[in-house]
Amino acid sequence: MSTTFIDMGGAAGARLSLSRWMKHVRLPIGAWSRRRRLAIALLIAALVFGLGAHGWVVADLSGLGASRTAFDAAARHLADARRALTQLPALRRKAAGTPAAHLPMSWTSADDVRVVSELAAQNNVALLSVEPGAASGSGAEHMRPVRVTAQTDFVHLMSFLRGLSDLPVLIVPEDVTVRRHGVLLAVSATLRVFSALRPAASSAAANEVADDSLDSDGDEDIVFYDPFSLPQMLAGADLPDASQLRLAGLLRDRTHALALLETPDGAATVAPGQQFGAERVTRVDAFGVTLANGGASRTLAFAEAFL
Repeated sequence: MSTTFIDMGGAAGARLSLSRWMKHVRLPIGAWSRRRRLAIALLIAALVFGLGAHGWVVADLSGLGASRTAFDAAARHLADARRALTQLPALRRKAAGTPAAHLPMSWTSADDVRVVSELAAQNNVALLSVEPGAASGSGAEHMRPVRVTAQTDFVHLMSFLRGLSDLPVLIVPEDVTVRRHGVLLAVSATLRVFSALRPAASSAAANEVADDSLDSDGDEDIVFYDPFSLPQMLAGADLPDASQLRLAGLLRDRTHALALLETPDGAATVAPGQQFGAERVTRVDAFGVTLANGGASRTLAFAEAFL
């Protein structure tokens, strides 16, 4: 037969120690000893310091993290610049070996006159003279000027200028002078022909981008007016001086509008609400300028507009 002895004193001692510890923990702060207060204060200070240090590092208040990021980015840029610098001599040799393989090398001044004449004929521009000039420059900067004079209207002139970007070589208009000559416009311009260069983009692609921008909902409506057309005077018959004013231009955005008027005394700029002689400018919009004098009003508008 075996005998089992149970030590009840150990369990009782454990319960007594736990009860004593709980009683010690539940003591009010006023009954704490100086050592306990110091230990708790040090523990709280260490906790606050740890949390503050962690927040400082995470928020990068010292800027150390940003400085390291900027330094790494600068190092990468420096490495890329050095790599590009080492490749530069090879690129120069390659460019020198193929100066303009894809460009028309046999382009002459006769080709300049031919393409300009064909473009003018396609856009109903009557050429009066075409005078090729002496070439200058070398390589990509090789240029020949072509002096042209012509007669046309504003719409076909703009079509001609836009069509220059469709030509096989780069032709840049310079010193363009346009003045009214009867019912048509007298145009004189110098076309600089760079036969070693091509236009950056065709006018078809540019027109497609412009059409997309005009079809989208933008902040402004863009309308191009013929500044050389006769103005339409929408006014009563009791205003004998209507023919003395001519609308020459409009400048408008969402909040402001200005109009340029030609008068017998010269050009004048007016804005909505401004007093202009005996009349007051009541409105400036995309359709023209409205002037009011007492109960009568009239509108100066462009006679012809095109998109």
